[in-house]
Amino acid sequence: MNLGLKDRIAFVTGASRGIGCGIATALASEGVHLALFGRDIERCQEVGRALRQMHQELRIIERRVDLNQTHTISGAVRSAAEELDGIDILVNCAGGAYRGQLPEIPDQEWERWFQVKPIGLIRMTRECLPWLRRSDQARVVNIAGIFGREPAKFSVMGGPINMATLSVTKALANELGAQGITVNAINPGPTDTGRWRELVSVTARELGVPEAEAEMHMLREVPMGRVVKVQDIAALVLFLASSSAGMISGAAINIDGGLSRSI
Repeated sequence: MNLGLKDRIAFVTGASRGIGCGIATALASEGVHLALFGRDIERCQEVGRALRQMHQELRIIERRVDLNQTHTISGAVRSAAEELDGIDILVNCAGGAYRGQLPEIPDQEWERWFQVKPIGLIRMTRECLPWLRRSDQARVVNIAGIFGREPAKFSVMGGPINMATLSVTKALANELGAQGITVNAINPGPTDTGRWRELVSVTARELGVPEAEAEMHMLREVPMGRVVKVQDIAALVLFLASSSAGMISGAAINIDGGLSRSI
């Protein structure tokens, strides 16, 4: 399938590691020029150097953006869009949630994480919008999470953060559709990143069992019986960004191996 992505321009937040890095890598493999955004600019630059070595024909730049700090967003977006001459694809991947139950989470952690997603996601999208309007294949893909549909008792924050992200996704799809901009969300389940390995280690200590046994315990409700791979998510981003997905907008697609029970 020709995805029609060669020489498109993509902005990826949270690109310094994990899912964001995997998405950036997949976009580069399709010939997409990239702006990599993250709080850790040195790590973003490492990712950028590796990608430029593999794809010397591409323009790949890095910018420091902390979505908790509004003043870092507009200048970084403007300079990157001017250097790359536009934006076709925005992937909002930055964000997460403080793991724990209600009594364990202080107010400042609620404020911190909501500032990143959905509020930072909204700010980032707003800053990119003038350039997205100029594209003939404009795409916004938001990385949310399955807890937005099915909140978990062990992570009370993940539910409202991701639910808000899904609501924003649908609202923006309605608002921007007439301008030819599609907006969709992806809901990953447990994903094989550094964060997942940390959670496995914590669970192993809590249960007093080896990490392999703890991981099996954590995946016991996943029908496919394995953790999601970053490549699984990146492949869907590629499709949603492609010329074949022009009539998909306002969707929230699970990639969780069948873990979620809702229809």
